[in-house]
Amino acid sequence: MHKSFRVAACFTIVASFAGLPAMEAAAQKVDFAGKRIEMVVPFPPGGGSDVYSRALAPFFEKHLPGNPTIIVRNVPGGGSITGANQFQSRARPDGLHVLVCSSSTVMNFVFRKSKFQLDLNKMVPILLSPQGSVVYVSPALGVTAAKDIAKLKDQALTFGGGGPTGAEMRMTTTLDLLGLNVKYVWGIARGPTRLAFERGEFNINYDTTPGFLKNASKLVKAGKAVPLFALGVLDEAGNLQRDPNFKDLPSFAEVYEIMHGKKPSGPGYEAWKAILKMGVMANKSILLPAGTPKPIVDAWRAAAQKTLADPEFEEKAAKVIEGYPQFVGDSASPIMSSATTIPPDVWEWIKTFLKTKHDVTL
Repeated sequence: MHKSFRVAACFTIVASFAGLPAMEAAAQKVDFAGKRIEMVVPFPPGGGSDVYSRALAPFFEKHLPGNPTIIVRNVPGGGSITGANQFQSRARPDGLHVLVCSSSTVMNFVFRKSKFQLDLNKMVPILLSPQGSVVYVSPALGVTAAKDIAKLKDQALTFGGGGPTGAEMRMTTTLDLLGLNVKYVWGIARGPTRLAFERGEFNINYDTTPGFLKNASKLVKAGKAVPLFALGVLDEAGNLQRDPNFKDLPSFAEVYEIMHGKKPSGPGYEAWKAILKMGVMANKSILLPAGTPKPIVDAWRAAAQKTLADPEFEEKAAKVIEGYPQFVGDSASPIMSSATTIPPDVWEWIKTFLKTKHDVTL
């Protein structure tokens, strides 16, 4: 595999294992023996959230007290709105109902509040898993690497995706700030979009890390795609760094500087970073309903820590959670809060962007 696509084999658990004994002690009152837990995935089978859930579920079964059975239930519709709303109306705070949240869920909560009934900020985080994104183009555009990105400025680009207010905002804001001329085709999921790219119907695309490594990297090897850059990840100070899984690919900030001759700044870049928090830093999470009793929460969080430390799980970690830090328990709360809290000036920029560029009114 090309060195740009090498996955970091290790990951960091951002939680205090010193607190694990106390967590286990509090969780001793909890026993899920003979119980069936419903893990709601508000997306169709086969997508990233579904893969994430089904990979983690057996390990939660193993490490939750009483070794319950976990049933993954897919409730697709509305870019996760249907499943999230159903969870809000049906789930009880008894530890037997858990929701898998994705970047689309976060963005729908932020941008489509009139249709979204679940308050993510009141949910109880168990595990949060960041997930990066890689942008690639057709070799027919004459670009061989990020250093050539200026060649795209005067070309007609076509991009497909689900819609302008969902996870694709990672790309729409990126392409706008780079000053590229893009035609958007909406209503297409990531898998079909990749196939359309392969057929030549689209000439610019992106995938999250698992999708890129599993599928798009094959297009690169076949000479049908050119990886340009990874969006990057934010450090604790809020500064953009290269994606740890694609250290040979520049971040968006580096590509912006190549294109414009200066570092990104201003409200547009702050809005882009806000979208990155939603789409990358809070990409996947496992949440319990608001009001779940502390012993049950502690049992789930202890199980998450044990899962991430399980040697058997570590063998599969590169395929599920990649090389990104994993946030367990309260360490996930600031990330989710930051992803769902947008400053007024950034909100105004996003509203103007969506209205003027995509005819969407928030």
